[in-house]
Amino acid sequence: MNDKRQLRQEIKRLKQTISPGQRALLSSKICAATEALPGFGQVSRIMLYHALPDETDTTPMLTAWYGKKDLYLPIVKGDDLIVSPYSPRALKQGAFGIWEPSHIQETDPASIEWIVVPGVAFDRKANRLGRGKGFYDRLLTQTHALKIGICYDLQLLDEIPAEPHDIKMDIIVTENNIIYKNNELWH
Repeated sequence: MNDKRQLRQEIKRLKQTISPGQRALLSSKICAATEALPGFGQVSRIMLYHALPDETDTTPMLTAWYGKKDLYLPIVKGDDLIVSPYSPRALKQGAFGIWEPSHIQETDPASIEWIVVPGVAFDRKANRLGRGKGFYDRLLTQTHALKIGICYDLQLLDEIPAEPHDIKMDIIVTENNIIYKNNELWH
């Protein structure tokens, strides 16, 4: 399955088989595994995202760490993502129906230590397939943050089509696997 559009459709179909209850349970496991990664306790500046209905939900992390760490969310601005501090009391629906900070306080992406990244699919070589607009690829070129892709196991493939401009993840976390860019696999 070499075609990205076809792959996106196939993954979308597979994600529709996950019930809302399963989605909540799997998201909770993925968030807990992310929080258990080495170095999480020392990191203070983390960018998460507010999930679309078919994405791994980061609400458990947003809830657990708000006020304890500096949390940030992306905001779609034209063809780019900007980074702004997260507050649960200051959100609005932005582009594509994604919840984002209502008060823009643009933050330098280079100041972020960890970025948790959604994706349509990831592979065991740390490649990411996004939704096709390149928002995250452009943002990730502006930072040296640890890039952590999170997804359900069914979104983790052996190989996905990758292009030179696609930014690889440093770590991919699913409910059952943690994959490091150097291909080490931890269960």
